[in-house]
Amino acid sequence: MIFQNHRLSTLSLKTKLILIFAFLSFMPTILMMLFSYFIIAQGISKWEELTNELRKLRVLPMIEGARTVSLETNVIQALEKKIQLSSLDLALPEGYIVAIYDDKGNMLFNSTTDPLLQNKFANFDDLGLPPVELFPRNEPVLPKEPIKLKDKELALAGMTIYSDNGSLLGIAVVGKVVPLAPTDLSNMRRGIAVILLFAAVVIFLIALWISSLIAKEITEPIRILVKGTREVADGNLLHKVDIDARDEVGMLAESFNIMTDKLNKYAEDLRRAEKSAAWKEVAQKFAHEIKNPLTPIQLSAERIRKRYYTKPEEYDEILNEGTNIIIEEVERLRLLLDEFMQYARMPLLAPTLTDVNEVIANALKSYGEIPENIDIITNYSDNIPKVMIDPEQTRRAFFNIIKNAIEAIEKEGKIEITTRLIDDQNQQKWVEIEFSDTGVGIPPETMNNLFTPHFSTKRGGAGLGLTIVKKIIDDQGGTIEVSSEQNKGTTFWIRLPVSEGEDLK
Repeated sequence: MIFQNHRLSTLSLKTKLILIFAFLSFMPTILMMLFSYFIIAQGISKWEELTNELRKLRVLPMIEGARTVSLETNVIQALEKKIQLSSLDLALPEGYIVAIYDDKGNMLFNSTTDPLLQNKFANFDDLGLPPVELFPRNEPVLPKEPIKLKDKELALAGMTIYSDNGSLLGIAVVGKVVPLAPTDLSNMRRGIAVILLFAAVVIFLIALWISSLIAKEITEPIRILVKGTREVADGNLLHKVDIDARDEVGMLAESFNIMTDKLNKYAEDLRRAEKSAAWKEVAQKFAHEIKNPLTPIQLSAERIRKRYYTKPEEYDEILNEGTNIIIEEVERLRLLLDEFMQYARMPLLAPTLTDVNEVIANALKSYGEIPENIDIITNYSDNIPKVMIDPEQTRRAFFNIIKNAIEAIEKEGKIEITTRLIDDQNQQKWVEIEFSDTGVGIPPETMNNLFTPHFSTKRGGAGLGLTIVKKIIDDQGGTIEVSSEQNKGTTFWIRLPVSEGEDLK
């Protein structure tokens, strides 16, 4: 029972509707067929009864003739003496056939001259009558089945012949060739049953076809709505469903379109709010980071001025030390401003079909000279397709990851970059780029904040580098994941979607 329920639950709505409509049409069809067969069978049975009555009426003269022959004195005497009869003088109508048999069923007399009828009457067993000893006394006996003769039939009746002392002498049979009576109607019953069954199958198939059309009319709008919900779930809030219906389904489609409009408006409002909040948070962090270098700059300037008036002999030393601090902090300010400007002035994406391997190679070239203590290993796949990305922005993202990996390696180490083509559970193809280094790793407590705009583990960093990387990848429909273990290294996985129609190399 559970298995049957599971099987039913896996059927589509369209299939279930077709099965329901088919069942609803099948039951009346079967009932109609059975009722029709019952009515027709009753008519055939009455027809058979009438045919049997007509057959009995038709053999009444044969019964009277058989009774007359059984009482004929010449016949009784011939049977008592067991002699052949050469002729009989009976007042029977023309065309009647008389045959007389002894108590063993042997023919003693046959009035017909027709060879076919002579052969038929020659053998008592061929007449369809019961054995002689089973004949009732002085009662007519008819054949169980009509005796057919090509396009006619032989109607006959038999009667016992007894002697004066009551002993059985033989059987008198009187018959006549008559037109063929209506045949057995059992074949007609079977034929009608076959016709009704065929009609039921045709009606059922037509009902199945009509139910399929009705089910399609019902389920097609639902299918369109389901497709629309999937589009919205995938982030396409501008998707609209077009259903030409004025019933409840049409109202549902209209409500769906209104819902997507509102969702799109709410999403825009949310994006603006998030953007405003993010900028506010970045501005607060940036202001805090600017204050940090300003303090040593101010202190250095005050010390230089104080030593100038109090200890002129130490002025050169203090001047050199102070100016170095001021130059270092100003450089730190410049780096902060550059990083902030990069985040604030990110240009609009200009996607084009791009070779990811070439973008990685350009990112490595942009870094310049790689430190001698670091080995760069590239494993480029030859069968990955080109993807629709902005090559310059993607190069910038790759550059930031490579730069972080190089800065994370304090002594000797390596950075391995691998590209491959993969499929996910939904048969979506992706180009995956793996950046793996053997650096110091990332502390577990900071992993959740890795892509937060103002978060940084490096002194003097604005915490925007990985934020920029994630934004570039997300805006191009990609994903980024990271795994790290302290003192062993960090691995970034970037996946970029392969659009349909993009040819493999």
